[in-house]
Amino acid sequence: MRRLSVLSGLFFCLLFSGNVLAQDDAIVRRAAFDIGSAAIKCSIADVDITTGNIIKTVERLSQKVDFAEDLSRSYDGNFSIEIMNKGIEVIEEMKRVAVDLKAVEFSGAGGNAFRTARNGRAYFVRIKEETGIPCRIISEQQAALLSYHAVRQGIDASTDLLVWDIGGSTMQMTARNLEGGLTFYIDSMASIPFKSVVIGVIQKKDINTVTSPNPISEDEVRHALDYVQAYAEMNIPRPLVARIRGSKMRVAGIGGVHYYAIPEMLGGRNKSYTYDELEKALLNWTGKPDEAFNSEYAHSRLTNLILTLGYMKTLGLKEIFPFKINEADGLLAAPEFW
Repeated sequence: MRRLSVLSGLFFCLLFSGNVLAQDDAIVRRAAFDIGSAAIKCSIADVDITTGNIIKTVERLSQKVDFAEDLSRSYDGNFSIEIMNKGIEVIEEMKRVAVDLKAVEFSGAGGNAFRTARNGRAYFVRIKEETGIPCRIISEQQAALLSYHAVRQGIDASTDLLVWDIGGSTMQMTARNLEGGLTFYIDSMASIPFKSVVIGVIQKKDINTVTSPNPISEDEVRHALDYVQAYAEMNIPRPLVARIRGSKMRVAGIGGVHYYAIPEMLGGRNKSYTYDELEKALLNWTGKPDEAFNSEYAHSRLTNLILTLGYMKTLGLKEIFPFKINEADGLLAAPEFW
């Protein structure tokens, strides 16, 4: 009887340990690289590959590599050797961190700037050859989809959600339509393009020689806001405008503008920021030189605020909830990238 009990206990232990091993086998530590227009980001996380759920985020890394700015100053539509080399150095540095943290799978994605540059696709081949990380250039809709599902992982499924991403070279809005599918608004009016608009159109300066619009006068701020509102009114699809204005959507702001630039201008990060807070900040920062912003992104800090405020006014948005989410977070759980 005792022998049977011991054997039964041993069988139970083996069965239990087998289940643990099976469960552990489903959890993989991955490092996903978002090779963006203005920065390279890396999310390192444990992912349940059977469900696609991110179990635990281990580390997030980010470093400025301004591909969009470099491309905007290119005379032939190619990235410079300098910016490409810097990008690879940053990716290799981040990969070393990921390896030290026991990541075993790696994947990367890039978007608009690399589709636009003449040598963008060749650069991604070079990234794979030199870093060993499989990388692909994805469409704007794929990028928006990845970001939407990354935000969805941390929000109640019943919440009516709008994901608004302002990046270096593109802006994306993603929401469920009334039929249950996803509706996308994707536009090139983003951080760097709008800064160029302020310099070239509002201030009538040469964007090839002038890098910063600061200080921006009260009159220039007013004209820039009018420009943003008119642009948004003309370009956001009417059904999406009606959908946003006619609902109580939770607006998740992702990307560097929402998560870093705006809180920096407001003096600190809270769970949300409001339209009224942006209006006050605009008055405070108007007319200030680059030095006053104390940021490596000083050139675009005030124009980012104007851009965000203009869209909020057009869409009737009163409150934005910033999320530290990027395409890398969505990439982590997307099976087709691994």
